[in-house]
Amino acid sequence: MAPLASNQTLTEGLKQAAHLIGDRFRGARDEADVAPGEGRVVGRPGHQTAVYRDPQGEIHAVSARCTHLGCIVSWNPAETSWDCPCHGSRFSVEGEVLHGPAVRDLDKKELGL
Repeated sequence: MAPLASNQTLTEGLKQAAHLIGDRFRGARDEADVAPGEGRVVGRPGHQTAVYRDPQGEIHAVSARCTHLGCIVSWNPAETSWDCPCHGSRFSVEGEVLHGPAVRDLDKKELGL
């Protein structure tokens, strides 16, 4: 393997590891802080929930853990979707897979963290 390819592979591997580990310790907010039309990951590390409040004020809560390899999803306001930073899976506000590699929907969650 050429040194350049090896360095690129190592760099990408480190980025993914940072997401897998670092996302578990991100600061979280309460669902009350989620404004209409906004999504946020709330809860404590290991028990994070992806919360979206629709324009009518209804809360949609799903697991924040991507079903592909377990990275924590993040809110994409431009697409109104939950996106996985590790491999690009995208999910609707209801947790349905919009784009893989994930093939399983995010689990629905009850709030009361």
